[in-house]
Amino acid sequence: MKNGLAEAIKKFRDSIDDKDYANLGAKGKYLTVPYRIKFVRDFFGERMSIQTESTELANGSHKFKANIYIDDKLVSVGESKQMKNADKEFEKQQTVSIGRGLSILGFFGDELATAEEMEQFLKPQKKELPKPKTNGKTKTPKILADEWIEVLKKTATHSVSVGKFEQNLNPLRQEYLSDLKQINSDLIQQQRIDQEYISLQKQITNRKK
Repeated sequence: MKNGLAEAIKKFRDSIDDKDYANLGAKGKYLTVPYRIKFVRDFFGERMSIQTESTELANGSHKFKANIYIDDKLVSVGESKQMKNADKEFEKQQTVSIGRGLSILGFFGDELATAEEMEQFLKPQKKELPKPKTNGKTKTPKILADEWIEVLKKTATHSVSVGKFEQNLNPLRQEYLSDLKQINSDLIQQQRIDQEYISLQKQITNRKK
């Protein structure tokens, strides 16, 4: 019998040791993406594949998407965006997208973000990003996140398995693509969505027990 995702997540969480975390000082400890990748590769072997793709944006930066498959089924999608054209930034954001995909799938420690992701967002910013307009025509990332979370909840209600949940979400992600891009630019709102997604996955899994 093939080892299942729920078993893999439990083994992953049980095997985490304090020394496995990357220490970011006062900002806390986080698991690195290479650590997570090594575990899932060792556990699933050739049953798992991670495919990344990048899309060049108008300003020359890139948007990254990591598709994670188990037994040829898409089980998670992680996204990230290159915020600056700096040395090794391309590779770093590609790694962040994989980390987000693995976190959404359930492979995270006591945190949701990865060490690579937190290192980026904890750096001092030279200038603030312009705030979204609130004139009724443009919604804030928080409002968009609230709406997407409701979509997640409704979709989970009608999904009989985690795999079906992901399958049902794929066309909705395309429908809400513009909104999700705005949410992705706000780390706090993106983490709210990721946490809700993981919570709903657990609820779906528990319904089958």
